[in-house]
Amino acid sequence: MLGFFKNFCLSVVVIFFSAQTVFAMPEIMPLEEVKSGMTGKAYTIIDNSGIIETFDVDIVGLMDNGKGSEKMIMAKASGNVVQKTGGVLQGMSGSPVYVNGKLVGALATGLKEMSPYTFFIRPIESMLKLWNLPDEKAINKYVQNAKKSEEVAEEKNSDELAAEKAESAEEEFVAANTTETVEVDENKIEEKSALFFSGFDVGGSNFLKRELAPLGWNNLFASNSAGSGKTILYNAKVEPGSAIGVAVVCGDFLVGATGTVTAVDGKKILAFGHPFTHAGNVNFFMTDANVIGSISGTSGIGIKVSGVGNIIGRVNQDREAGIAGIIGSFPSVVPISVTVKDNSLDKTETFDASIAYNENLVPKLGAAIAYSALSKTADSLAESTVTVDFGIKTNAVADGNLSRQNMYYNATDVGQVAVIELLQALNLVCSNTTEESNIFGIDVNISLDNSRKTASLVSAVPDKVKVKPGETVNLKVTLQPYRKEVETITVPYTVPITRQPGIMTLDIHGGALVPVAQALASAGGIVTPSNDPPAKNYEEKIKTFLNSGRNNQIVVEPGASNTVKTDKQIKEDIKRAKKMQTQLEKSGKKPTPANNKVDTGYIIDNVIQATIQVDKI
Repeated sequence: MLGFFKNFCLSVVVIFFSAQTVFAMPEIMPLEEVKSGMTGKAYTIIDNSGIIETFDVDIVGLMDNGKGSEKMIMAKASGNVVQKTGGVLQGMSGSPVYVNGKLVGALATGLKEMSPYTFFIRPIESMLKLWNLPDEKAINKYVQNAKKSEEVAEEKNSDELAAEKAESAEEEFVAANTTETVEVDENKIEEKSALFFSGFDVGGSNFLKRELAPLGWNNLFASNSAGSGKTILYNAKVEPGSAIGVAVVCGDFLVGATGTVTAVDGKKILAFGHPFTHAGNVNFFMTDANVIGSISGTSGIGIKVSGVGNIIGRVNQDREAGIAGIIGSFPSVVPISVTVKDNSLDKTETFDASIAYNENLVPKLGAAIAYSALSKTADSLAESTVTVDFGIKTNAVADGNLSRQNMYYNATDVGQVAVIELLQALNLVCSNTTEESNIFGIDVNISLDNSRKTASLVSAVPDKVKVKPGETVNLKVTLQPYRKEVETITVPYTVPITRQPGIMTLDIHGGALVPVAQALASAGGIVTPSNDPPAKNYEEKIKTFLNSGRNNQIVVEPGASNTVKTDKQIKEDIKRAKKMQTQLEKSGKKPTPANNKVDTGYIIDNVIQATIQVDKI
């Protein structure tokens, strides 16, 4: 399967608890029995004491937005606890609500620009369905024979954040004699959870936000949980009202959300009362969480600040009704290690993290982690040149390792371009339409210099003017490095055996630049037959990526034709080429093409041309 969790476990602390309290589902109150005017209690944690507290809940009515929408229960919070927090906060989502001792559902959403004490309850009947949904992403191979740790280490969050109090008068949202069913604009509904990240610097967090924005992750804020998610708890104890987290990255970097446990039945849990990513059957980390404090605010924008703690299980359902998971069962992961060396400072740092396997997230998160590792290590990313060497352990390639090296330069932020190919490679691996490709790990090595290592091509002189098809011509290429002495490099090029006699133009350029032939073809409609057929399948796409030119290479390719050929002329060319191929094979001439790409220590930034005379064989 994909990067087994056991690989991740080798580098973390494993903690066992000998005693465990087993919780079972309480009696529930069906939605049909919930009436306006009922009162109850909600359970949640609001500060770093870890104590589950209660606040009063008044049932206002039912929200029904018509066909296709699930009913929700409108309620109002009151009492000392919510007065202290300034209302219902982000991070309280999932807090169980009981009426007459029966579980009604979970605190799920609030209303934007309305009273911070008004909220909606997700009926428990909707959430219970999550336990019965198919779990096709289940991974059963995790550490089962880990040795019991002799020393049980409990990491306690020493950071304290005093809860700020904001005085605001509660608005009267509904009259006391409200009807049973109310209508609410869904655009004004705000989920009461907090998406957060940690370990990313400012540049890395901006990169992360930009990559995750297309997935709808717009409500991300920084947390102080860096280094969390490195400890695994087996047989962890959670109960309704406990703080809980779901994460897609753990380790030196962390991305996730925190909320509250709604219900526990043995090892199964329900939480949040709304989706995390709305991705359905998922493979995410389930963690416990440490509540640091509460920050109150007007218009329902207060936040219960929590930090992810230990990995305790796997979240397997991420649906409209909430999240569900299993304690003691763990997700498959993709370990990623990024080593950055800043040559200017003689400084080297290594960052390790694990990404919960998800084909939509691994490429984005992998690139964001690499970028942030570079940004955090380097003194500056402006006017810098980096060499990126990465390897992806995967069965998508025959030898099990998809590797690539390239150089990059940028005058403002080299990190933005340095991780592009890593992002492309991960997207390729995750784009197999035939079957799921396995990823067992990602290793990235980045070397940075605070200098400009670019060069321009000045000239290219062939060692012979007349060449026959199948022969190799060596071009003496002169290049001008930025603010350095000129250098010369020999680049070989083998004339295709099917090449027709006549003048042949050669494009000499950097590996990342678009050749003149392609530029002219796209601009003027010139037909230029390609040496390589278009990628048709998954394997060919990966091969094309791996064989593409690198920024620091000098590449020689056939130049553009200045004549637009008709379909008839193209067919005649193909016919003559096949005839020549047959003649050459009969004569025993099977030349081995020379490598038309040569590495340099510079990023090549321009294109030049040379011409040769192709003679008859």
